[in-house]
Amino acid sequence: MNKRFYTNLPTWIFFGGLASFPWLIVWESAWKGIGVESLIIAVIISGFAFAWLISFQIAITSDEIIFRSLFRGKKRIRHDEIKMVRLTWSLWSRKMRGTMRLIIEPREGSRVKQLDINAKVFSQKAIDAVLEIGARVAEADDGGLRDGIVLKSLRDWKQRRRK
Repeated sequence: MNKRFYTNLPTWIFFGGLASFPWLIVWESAWKGIGVESLIIAVIISGFAFAWLISFQIAITSDEIIFRSLFRGKKRIRHDEIKMVRLTWSLWSRKMRGTMRLIIEPREGSRVKQLDINAKVFSQKAIDAVLEIGARVAEADDGGLRDGIVLKSLRDWKQRRRK
């Protein structure tokens, strides 16, 4: 039951497009002669962005969930150590992290720390797989966000209008 999930295609298109922007500047100024500093800046920005995109991975094995990213390295939690899996959304996070988070809380007394996954870079299939593991071995709460924040907001708005 080994499954691996990587960054989804829309994320690649968006961040890949942003990372390619410096190359437009290099190309536009090429008729004057390519400046070494603009070429170096373009290589660094693009290289960093693509390394960041490539680094995201969720691996689900028969006994553990492994999350890997560029800045936080590789974190893992065994299925029997999971207390709860939550999908959350917060625009006002104090930390510089993504707005949609997949949080895996460990059981009390466990020696592992909470796993905090940037959910917006992964496909819905990856998020569903982690939530399914949580529901199977402990508790899972998608917060009504499985279809995204826009649909959840519309559902909440409709419920408020009915009252």
